Amino acid sequence: MGGNKKHQNPFSAYAVVSQVGFMVLVPLLLFIWGGSWLIKRFSLPDWLMIVFALLGILTMISSVGTYLKKMIKLYDNKEEKTDPLHHDLRDHDYYDDSK
Repeated sequence: MGGNKKHQNPFSAYAVVSQVGFMVLVPLLLFIWGGSWLIKRFSLPDWLMIVFALLGILTMISSVGTYLKKMIKLYDNKEEKTDPLHHDLRDHDYYDDSK
């Protein structure tokens, strides 16, 4: 069981899930609360609340997407091949698996 240390900690999954939850809630709440405050403070039209909510959703999608890309890259076990000509001989039809 020679696994990687970062995969053995059961709390790392909870940390990722809680971080994603935080990134979903905070932008939405900030944009909705901030938009409501701006609309009341400067007597702006009410339809701008939809714009603020959409901006919050776009910010949320962007931050979660960026975070998940980083997590996938961090936990990806595939070794990157530096030689573009490197390939597995089993990819060829003429390779004999019985050897």
